[in-house]
Amino acid sequence: MLKNVIQESRDLYGIDDWGSGYFGISDKGTVEVYPFGNKSTSIELAKILEIAAEKKVQTPLIVRFPQILDTQLTRLQNAFRSSMEEFKYEGDLRAVFPFKVNQRKEFIDELVKSGLKHVYGLEVGTKPELFAALAYDLHPEALFVCNGFKDSHFIELAFDAKKMGKNVVLVIEGTDELKFIINHAKKVGYCVDIGLRAKLYAKGSGMWEKSGGIGSKFGLNSVEMMEALYLLEEAGFKDHLAMIHYHIGSQITEIKRVKNAMKEAARVYAKILKSGFNLRYLNIGGGIGVDYDGSKTSFYVSHNYTMQEFANDVIYIIQDICKSEGCKAPHIVSESGRAVAAYHAVLLTDVREVEKTGGDIEEWNIADTDHKLLADMMNAIKHMNGKNFVEYYHDTLQSRDELFTLFNLGYLEIEERAKTEVLYYELCNKALYFYRQSGMQLEEFDELEKSRFGKYMANFSMFQSIPDVLGIDQLFPVMPITRLNERAQHHGVIMDLTCDSDGCLDKFVDKRDIKHSLALHIPKSNEPYHIGFFLVGAYQEALGNNHNLFGAVNELIVRIGKNGDLESIEEVKGEDVGEILRIMNYRDEDIFMGYKNQLDRNVRAGLITQQECDRILKKVKGFFSEYPYLLTKSSIEIIG
Repeated sequence: MLKNVIQESRDLYGIDDWGSGYFGISDKGTVEVYPFGNKSTSIELAKILEIAAEKKVQTPLIVRFPQILDTQLTRLQNAFRSSMEEFKYEGDLRAVFPFKVNQRKEFIDELVKSGLKHVYGLEVGTKPELFAALAYDLHPEALFVCNGFKDSHFIELAFDAKKMGKNVVLVIEGTDELKFIINHAKKVGYCVDIGLRAKLYAKGSGMWEKSGGIGSKFGLNSVEMMEALYLLEEAGFKDHLAMIHYHIGSQITEIKRVKNAMKEAARVYAKILKSGFNLRYLNIGGGIGVDYDGSKTSFYVSHNYTMQEFANDVIYIIQDICKSEGCKAPHIVSESGRAVAAYHAVLLTDVREVEKTGGDIEEWNIADTDHKLLADMMNAIKHMNGKNFVEYYHDTLQSRDELFTLFNLGYLEIEERAKTEVLYYELCNKALYFYRQSGMQLEEFDELEKSRFGKYMANFSMFQSIPDVLGIDQLFPVMPITRLNERAQHHGVIMDLTCDSDGCLDKFVDKRDIKHSLALHIPKSNEPYHIGFFLVGAYQEALGNNHNLFGAVNELIVRIGKNGDLESIEEVKGEDVGEILRIMNYRDEDIFMGYKNQLDRNVRAGLITQQECDRILKKVKGFFSEYPYLLTKSSIEIIG
């Protein structure tokens, strides 16, 4: 029986589908992590939270698994190299990681370390990214690709990077950039490798489809491309053109879009190479998707191909076109970062309270002095059945509205208003029961069902930790991390701590559709109830904002030994109150003096003692280092 419930939980949350071999449910009913992509080595997330509590590391917290990052990077490399071997491809793979996907130092440190054995490089698109990334000592043969719009300081620093031994490729977004590069190269007496970003007619698919096509923001159209080639030839710089680059968007959902773009880009590469330029690289951009919902479809949070299929199509098409053009196949540069980074990070937080709709009807009695409509509602509950539930529901709606009107006019007491709500919610529950049994399709009852979910208030900020949910309707896998050997018989939505109505998570992954509630347990009042947000390692930390002054959360970097023992756990402190206020241009001393001046005035007025003043000021000094999120709670409040 227990095994059946655990399997039901696996199916309910889809963890075996979106987990990609990194996450699963143990026989004890807890979520466990497989850092090497197989079940031979595992650790329970609940165990990590126990260690966090011992270290006094509060939730919410990000748990990073560098070994998942390493395994996923190896999967990417192996997919392309396997394909190259199968098709006897002439070129090599030179993958790079886009800095914008996750700029956290802790992440980039681990990425660079893992990337050394794969000759893995970096891609940057802004001056701050360039400045930070150049500090990393990459493999001597790794590429350093510079995309984005560039000014003179950007270009000059990229030239200096060549003196540091970096294999820099400056990808041109416009001919003005190219003119400056040519002039600067003549001035300093050397030149970096140059790339041209092509604006393809082919488009991607999914949320970022507009990144490709002739209307896209980046890239050179055919006329601009010809002008750039002319400028290079005129300057005698044909040997410095090393790369053709394109990008049709992140999270490409349909493999046919990849094939269409590949054919066009490979043809552009071959034609330019044959005209006498020293091309060596074809940069296929990013776009390998992450299957957030486990559906393996072309839905916008999934994709209908495997990583191996993606690599096979890329290699085959490029080789085929180069053979038909009679030219040498290029080294392939992949900028796929989402697929590398997403899996390595899990956000864990605790539920603070649960608000259930309505109350316990058995705790309320209808007195003779109560309004007659309350007795009518109680009778409707008692006599409702499968034949009359629609009629009784409509009657109750009218009674509820009349009772609320009477309250607003002053004819009812607050207790009668409360009884109205309890009876209404009880009747709704009973009506929904009969509706589900009826097989009918009634829009008003479908909408009623959506409104009946409990509200689970969790200790985190959506704006800080999963901002893509708010910005682009991104879906992330979400589930409880314990009690999965018990059936979750309640459904709810998740509210964050912010004072913002948008801070409510009410869309969840499903293999067939989007769910508008999540199956959850009623927390036990004396036990913590933790929820995990999975696959959050790409973009979320870079895009997170400090709405309501909630900052970056605590982190734990966890490594597991091959035998399953905990190898190491490193703590990275989240932003405290003082750090967040400084970002907003507050000065510690100004805040402190603001408190002190007001308290001193009250001391002089005899309203408080000097001892009370000193006590408060001591607390003020300590508050600068306070974690912005709520303290660990010993019990969970169930409301309603």
